[in-house]
Amino acid sequence: MARMIRELIFSNNFLLFLVGFSGLIITLLIFQIATKRNFGLAFEKWFALFYIFISPHVNLPPFNYLHFINVAETDGSTLNQLPLVFYPWVIFILCGRFIAFFKNQFVEGLSFLLMRNPGFSLYCLLPIISSLWSLVPEITLKSGIAFTAFSLVGFYLGARYEWRELSGLLRWGYTSIGIVSVLRYPNVVREFAGITSHKNSLGSIMVVSTALWYLHYSQNSKTQKERWIALLFMLFSFYLVRATSSGGSLVNSLMLIVVVSSLSFLSKLKFQWAFTLIVGFMAFGTIASVYIIDNLESIVVGGLGKDLTLTGRTEFWPQLIAAANHRPWFGYGFNGFFQQDLIGAETPAYFVYTPNGFQPKTAHNGPISILLSFGYPGLILILVSLVTNLIFAVRELSRRPLAQAGIPIIYLVFIILNNLTEGSLTDIGDVWLAYVLITVRLSIDSAKSASNASRSYGRDLPYDLHSD
Repeated sequence: MARMIRELIFSNNFLLFLVGFSGLIITLLIFQIATKRNFGLAFEKWFALFYIFISPHVNLPPFNYLHFINVAETDGSTLNQLPLVFYPWVIFILCGRFIAFFKNQFVEGLSFLLMRNPGFSLYCLLPIISSLWSLVPEITLKSGIAFTAFSLVGFYLGARYEWRELSGLLRWGYTSIGIVSVLRYPNVVREFAGITSHKNSLGSIMVVSTALWYLHYSQNSKTQKERWIALLFMLFSFYLVRATSSGGSLVNSLMLIVVVSSLSFLSKLKFQWAFTLIVGFMAFGTIASVYIIDNLESIVVGGLGKDLTLTGRTEFWPQLIAAANHRPWFGYGFNGFFQQDLIGAETPAYFVYTPNGFQPKTAHNGPISILLSFGYPGLILILVSLVTNLIFAVRELSRRPLAQAGIPIIYLVFIILNNLTEGSLTDIGDVWLAYVLITVRLSIDSAKSASNASRSYGRDLPYDLHSD
């Protein structure tokens, strides 16, 4: 039906003119409404919610055509160019908000990010720069442009909104994915993927949704009605985690519930102890996940639900690491390694097989995926960025209400666990968007906290130390 409507419009000049004219009138009307401060803020928050909703690249038309990942497609479809129209349209509608942001917050936010987390800042340059050494430079350049544009929107949202607002946007954005998935496919069966591309993708989203709603339930619900709503959506999200039949997602969900339950205890500890316990928990979670993968048939089948997509990963990971070691300094470029369908034997990915004949199209592991794309320098940069964020996040536990300080802790633990079996840190998707949001927000907050502490210390100094 959508294809017939598209062909009808584009084949009829009058209809095309009518659609264009109507779009112009609607755009001008919305622009006028958005100039009012309250309406502009409301439109911006709806856009933020929408952006989080489409961030996993949902397969629901027309939303799937508005994701930046379409810019990287090479099939030349007109619909893949919609982001080049849609986002300039959003900028025009919200130009007042954007102008105010660039005047008051952009330089400060960018400088804080560059100073407080240089590992992240340098890493974000690699996707485009890697087109210089990629096996498929044109694809890498397009993918790098899509990655950069996707990240810039994340930077804007992270610098624009505080934790309290981000928490609501993320919770409702993820929950909307679950609700729309159930409405579109009401027959929820095993290995349910909903409107996402894969059941593991939906499982990952619902893992974080469960944790965020539990955090809201335990730390931020002010009324009994709020608590019931938070509990309802927490259980709904957890139900969808189970519906995906992903053993990894179930384990990650249970671990995040433990993390949220431990926040009050962690916030009372000294920084060194809190940091050590969280790192130890991450190490334990990683070991537990590896154990589950290696003993899938005996553990997951009976207790968690069989997840066949996990089998075979440990069989091709050594082959991928060997391929990465052939280009340790630069890697193969962003999206440059798994191009066996395009360039065949010119990429080592063409020769990577499991004993049963399966040929992977992704690394299914974050660190290995980064190694293949950017080499060891890229992996070092992202590890430095992760450790930096973890230090900032642990410090925030004693500075902010747990309803806010718990958000980056949840995401950092999840990202570490999730990237053991998924390469989500190199995907232009929901996990990378979340990482951009928490990195920008933590950099800004830590810089302001350091500045406030410095001023407070200065006020406490004796007068003669202030004199020349």
